[in-house]
Amino acid sequence: MSVVVVVRKGDRAVMAADTQTSDGSIVLSAEYITNHEKIVTFGDSYFGFAGWSASQEIMQSVMRNHPDKLDFSTREAVFETARSIHGLLKKEYFLETQEDEKDQPVESSQLSMLVAGPRGIFELESYRAVSEYKRFWAIGSGRRFAIGAMYAVYDQLADPLAIARVGIEAACQFDDGCSLPMTHHEASLASSLTTD
Repeated sequence: MSVVVVVRKGDRAVMAADTQTSDGSIVLSAEYITNHEKIVTFGDSYFGFAGWSASQEIMQSVMRNHPDKLDFSTREAVFETARSIHGLLKKEYFLETQEDEKDQPVESSQLSMLVAGPRGIFELESYRAVSEYKRFWAIGSGRRFAIGAMYAVYDQLADPLAIARVGIEAACQFDDGCSLPMTHHEASLASSLTTD
């Protein structure tokens, strides 16, 4: 459940998310739950989480207690960070590494996370695969609606926040795992990355 989007345009990167939380068939909006924010900060970067809320709590604890093990500056650094903390996640946070997939290639870190920082925008998947995006991306149950909506407006809109808003609103309109209000944060990109 959830939708988190990231948009890169010019010298700006914007991350936005819905605020719905669910517990089985119980759905909680931002009106009822205080910790509805799906975006957190670490250093000069923003991190958006989808999936189990425990994964966000775990990563926030890792950020507080093991900051020296974390580097999210490049695609390669994100991968090495995910690889190096996997054992920590198993030992200190009792991570269940098995997913429901029949042909699971490696142990899962149970993370679905977007990163927006000065060096770019990245996605970290549960098997520690890392993708770097030039324009935009989304994670969570509403991702397909968000990606399609952002694709439709990316070349028409100059403001990455406006593009992100279109993605979040589309996901919240059509996916029952997402609901408004939206939260967002902005990161400045390094000048060497600002070519679209």
